[in-house]
Amino acid sequence: MTVKNAMPGVRQEAGSADTTFASTPASPGQSFSSPGQAGAARTWRSMLVDGPTTMARPSTFTACLVGHGTVGSLYSGILATMGAEIGTVEPDPTRSASRLPGWSSIEELPAERTFDVWVVSTPTDKHLSTLSAILRRDPRARVLLEKPACRAGELDHLSDLLRAHPHACVAVMDQYLHAAALFELARMRERYAPDEKIRRVRVAFSKDRRPDMARGRFIDRDHGIFGYEWLHMIAALRNFVPAADLTDYLAGPLAAGSLCTAMDSDLFATAALERTTVGDTEIELFSTVVGDASDDQVERPAWTREFPVAVGERQRLVRLETASCTFTVELEPLGSIAGQSGGRNLHRITADIAGEPQHLVISDSPFGNAVHHLIAQLHESTVHKPDLLPLRRIATLADSLSLHAS
Repeated sequence: MTVKNAMPGVRQEAGSADTTFASTPASPGQSFSSPGQAGAARTWRSMLVDGPTTMARPSTFTACLVGHGTVGSLYSGILATMGAEIGTVEPDPTRSASRLPGWSSIEELPAERTFDVWVVSTPTDKHLSTLSAILRRDPRARVLLEKPACRAGELDHLSDLLRAHPHACVAVMDQYLHAAALFELARMRERYAPDEKIRRVRVAFSKDRRPDMARGRFIDRDHGIFGYEWLHMIAALRNFVPAADLTDYLAGPLAAGSLCTAMDSDLFATAALERTTVGDTEIELFSTVVGDASDDQVERPAWTREFPVAVGERQRLVRLETASCTFTVELEPLGSIAGQSGGRNLHRITADIAGEPQHLVISDSPFGNAVHHLIAQLHESTVHKPDLLPLRRIATLADSLSLHAS
């Protein structure tokens, strides 16, 4: 069944009819069946969902992309679809985009060249110096920083820099605040367990980053494991934990005995598992950057093994548990399921509703959503400053390991 007349902001569900799962990604409004692990039919429904509200943005604007590596290329593609006139600053000539105007440094930019928005996607250890150079050039600059905003020991310097430039507007990338799959997860809990509190939130973001590191990708030896996916996992918590409770958690000390980590002489910390209580909700956060190689020090939570991993041992899971229901979202990239092909920007939700299973596939780009939202926010007349509490939290976690090691 094809959804017709789908309007922005309107959610329309597929009909109840099932068909054989196709070899191509699901189209919105279709439902498919594929074999379950025990041989029973597993139905996956594709849905159009209302994701985060899209803010109005300027029809044309200029953007300077500082850093044109792997992440910078993603920004470049999305900015182009938004109609931006893009310039790049990239010191490495092998990474420069030949089709775009480019310079090797901010200082090399012509004095008369101005930009509506700056996007900083350099390695983390260059973020603060890059932001400083931008604000020296334009004290009222609108800047989007890739996460984490700075190194662990630079937080106070970043705060001082922002205070010294009260008219600047700075945002930090936080894509999972804009994930339609997480919004749908919250809606399902409200729909099927409206009178039940969320007992537990579990988040697990894993990948074996060693091949990327061997090819020259940035290694975060300040934050270790906490500098890669931990901020994303905190963003996921914001959808399900009361704001006041989460603020207390982020600003508070590390609870004794709540953190288990895998240490490495070169990579600092390669895996971590935190189990604690935030308000009335039990929280479990797990991440590894070396795949299962960290299992001898920090074993992957057993529930994560119910779900397949993608290439490179990539897995991004968020699970809610109430008294009678369990809701789990597998965020892109998806591991393979027999009879179901993957695809970009596809996310799966598996729900156990009082013993009755439900399965959904959602097509959505959290990164694209976030870029659109933050660019629009940066163009508002109101001056915005970034929330640095999540960054302070991962600095606290990293510091606890450094102090323990010393």
